[in-house]
Amino acid sequence: MGGMLSDILLALLVLGAGAFFAYRASPVAQAVLFGSAMLASGLLFLPGEQITGLVGAEGIGWLRRWAAHTPFDISQWTHFLIFAWLGLLLWLGRVDLRGWKAWAMVAVLAIAAELAQGLAPGRAPRLDDVVTNLVGGVTGLLLGSALGVLLASMLQRLRPRLGKQSDAER
Repeated sequence: MGGMLSDILLALLVLGAGAFFAYRASPVAQAVLFGSAMLASGLLFLPGEQITGLVGAEGIGWLRRWAAHTPFDISQWTHFLIFAWLGLLLWLGRVDLRGWKAWAMVAVLAIAAELAQGLAPGRAPRLDDVVTNLVGGVTGLLLGSALGVLLASMLQRLRPRLGKQSDAER
C-alpha cells in the first residue's frame, strides 16, 4: 500500500511540476515545457532497470563508453543535462519567471527533485545530485539569457533593413 501511495504522490508532483512549467506560456511553449517536464521526471524517477529497458543495453553501453572519457558518470551527466534543459526552457518559455525568480525556481526544483527521488523505487536522494542539478540549472539559465541577448541583438540589426524594405514597398 505504501508503494502505491508514494507512486500516486510522485505522479501528482510530476504533473504539478509540468503544469507549473507550462502555466502562462504560449501554446507551443506549453507543449514543450510540459513534455520536457514529463521526460525529465521519467529520467529522474524511473528505476534504472526501466530506463535501461527503454534505452537498450547497447544505448547504455554507448553512454558508459562516452562518459568514461569525461570526469562524470552517466547519472551525473543525466542530472546535469536534464536541469540545463529545464533551466534553458524556464528562461526562454516563462518570461514572467526571469531574474531572481528563475534562479530561485532552479534551486527549489534541484532540491525538490532529489527529495522526490526518495519516493521512487530504487532511487535515493543524494546531496551531490542536488549540486549537479543546481549547476545544470544555472548553466541552462545562463545559456537562455545569452541566447536572449543574442537574438535581441540580431533583431536590432535586422530592424533597419526591414524598415527600408517596407518603405521601398510603399
